[in-house]
Amino acid sequence: MSEKQNQQNPKKGESWKPKEKFDKKANKEKQKQEQEQTEAKQESNKTVQQQQQQQQQQTNQQPIVKQATQQQQPINDKQIVQTEPPKEQNKRKDFLSHLPIFQDYTSVSIKTVKQIDPLTLHHSFIELCIQYQNGQCIGSTHRCVEFLNALKQFIKDYKLSKQSNYFAMAFLDELKKIFNLMKNFRTVNEGMSTSYLFIRECLMILRDTKLDENESKIWLCNQIDQFIQSKIISASELIVKNATQLIQEGTTILVYARSYLIENFLINYFKQGKQLTIFVVDNPQFGEGSQLVNRLQQQGISCYQILLSHVSYILSKVDKILVGASSMLCNGALVSRVGTALLACLASTHKIPFLVFCESYKFSEKSQIDSLSWNEIAQLEQGNENQQYTSLSLRYDITQSNYINMIVTEVGLIPATSVKAVIGEFKKYNYVDAIEVPRKDQ
Repeated sequence: MSEKQNQQNPKKGESWKPKEKFDKKANKEKQKQEQEQTEAKQESNKTVQQQQQQQQQQTNQQPIVKQATQQQQPINDKQIVQTEPPKEQNKRKDFLSHLPIFQDYTSVSIKTVKQIDPLTLHHSFIELCIQYQNGQCIGSTHRCVEFLNALKQFIKDYKLSKQSNYFAMAFLDELKKIFNLMKNFRTVNEGMSTSYLFIRECLMILRDTKLDENESKIWLCNQIDQFIQSKIISASELIVKNATQLIQEGTTILVYARSYLIENFLINYFKQGKQLTIFVVDNPQFGEGSQLVNRLQQQGISCYQILLSHVSYILSKVDKILVGASSMLCNGALVSRVGTALLACLASTHKIPFLVFCESYKFSEKSQIDSLSWNEIAQLEQGNENQQYTSLSLRYDITQSNYINMIVTEVGLIPATSVKAVIGEFKKYNYVDAIEVPRKDQ
């Protein structure tokens, strides 16, 4: 058969196909129909979008008209207009937005805080909150002692309400409110947290006794005095004694900022007739180094004061570096005032012993690697609209355990890796000592 016959007569099972001329015409007609349909859809979509835009413009114009009418209305002296910016503008979108910013309060404006009720909250805590905010109460040890003293005044003046029958349970609720209140003005340090846990444990023991209100107050105040005496006063005396045996006469030491323990050590060391060469490093933002220099001069002790930025020039003359601590974490890291980590790195490069003075009640079960997951913003200033900058300063930094040569505590001289073991031992004895259960005949 020829090729033409094969094209006209297809094989079995195959459909007949028209010639190419007819296929082209049909395809053109289909393409025209599809174009017409797409153009019709586009026109309909345009009309819908125009209607939506008109509706949005109408809704946006309504609040503008309201604001204009409100501005035209006169405001009397008795009327107070409070304009609050939207929440989205108040939220910072930087890498430190998770850190709190504390406002400045006065004796009048502090009463506007929701947690503060001037009729129920004791005046000692209102004064303490203002001191925390204004920087009058600085230092982890000083803040903890003032917190416990204010708590003692509150216990003495506290009166049990008629609705509650047990002092321990009623005062435990008040203690929780006060501790949460402190967080609105400054971050709660580890020493205050340990004292809070100790007092809460005392109240839980007091709950199972049959003491009346006055006897419960006396016993609880005695326990607070025991905590201050054993964990702060006696601990500092033992630390000074251990440090005196460690540091030989005639050594050159470098001290950063102002620490309660290091200040007592230097004063007692010179009272024994021994001599040291002292370099006091100061951070100009806080000025704690100048406070230590003035305190040493009052005691007749001479020293040198330098800035933190000039430390590298005199490290060749330094034998040991002494720093204080806000807390020691269970992974051996040190939480202290900002600039301590810089000194630790310089001490490591120059092979200078880096010693930390810290009481055991500041040991924490927390662990932290960097300084940004938790910290406190000391100052935050933002520029104007034309000035795109933010002046930021933090209060603490983290020094890792491999930069710390030794920790001087009341327990003894321990490495940074032994912090977790010390915490486990003190937790067995309620952080201080075995609490004696009060009896009715006491």
